[in-house]
Amino acid sequence: MAAFHLAGVLSPLAGFLILLPLVYWCFDEKKGLHLGIAVLVSGALHIIIAGLLDRPAPLFASGDPIFAPLVLRQSWFPSAAAQQSLVIWGLLAFWLKKKWFWAAASSLCLLTALYLFRLGFYLPKEILAGWAGGGLVIAGYFALAPLAEKYLSKGGTRWYMIACAALSFLMIFNRTGDDSVVPAGMILGIGAGFYMNRRYIGFASGGEDGGFFESTPWKKKPAALSVRFAAGGAVLFLLMWALRSHLPQYQDFENYPLLAFVAFALPMLWVFAGAPWLFIQIKAARALLPEQRDGF
Repeated sequence: MAAFHLAGVLSPLAGFLILLPLVYWCFDEKKGLHLGIAVLVSGALHIIIAGLLDRPAPLFASGDPIFAPLVLRQSWFPSAAAQQSLVIWGLLAFWLKKKWFWAAASSLCLLTALYLFRLGFYLPKEILAGWAGGGLVIAGYFALAPLAEKYLSKGGTRWYMIACAALSFLMIFNRTGDDSVVPAGMILGIGAGFYMNRRYIGFASGGEDGGFFESTPWKKKPAALSVRFAAGGAVLFLLMWALRSHLPQYQDFENYPLLAFVAFALPMLWVFAGAPWLFIQIKAARALLPEQRDGF
């Protein structure tokens, strides 16, 4: 039971909101940027594929009165949770290149699948399809990310912001429902926040020691990293709580998709720009020199 509880706590959404700022604030901002974009693109692709297939939920899930509204609104094939958990933990395992982390990541993906099956959300074929989709996203990342970075880096950080904005609006092209505007708004927040940080704020998670995935991390001060994660995470928690508590009451508004798009950009704007600015102000991080800020 404790293992299933852990899988529930580290569900894809919760895991994303914990691991994205952890990587970006404490270890490697470049990998944090890549993780955020990869997971949100994966989510957008799932929305498109699930909408095209339009497969119903398992019968034993649709009979649950608590989840009935969710069942009526979402397609359940392939499993979004299985796909996203594989993308998140798979990318981290590839970057870290440690056997123990590969074992931990594989166990968490399996526990997530068993947790979803035990609750009656998904059948095995839907989970396997989700894993297949996650594997394709990871393969696409390693095939396309180096090429995209090669060309985008020539134009500096502003080209990353432009690319994120273009990707964001491509996600919601001819799809204005709140399902598609959430990842689209988050990607726009990532692009704008990353640009603001590299252009004006100058936060770098690794400082002179480099990022966690590029060099030995243990030279960094644990107290500074703890302050970053605690202070930044507290505000992020409040932002997500406010969205979850207050945004649904505006669902009947004519411009709700636009409101949701802007609202979900705010947490990512905080992660990529607001929190880094705070860390520098409270001396939990040092700002890069102006000549070091544009680009990686």
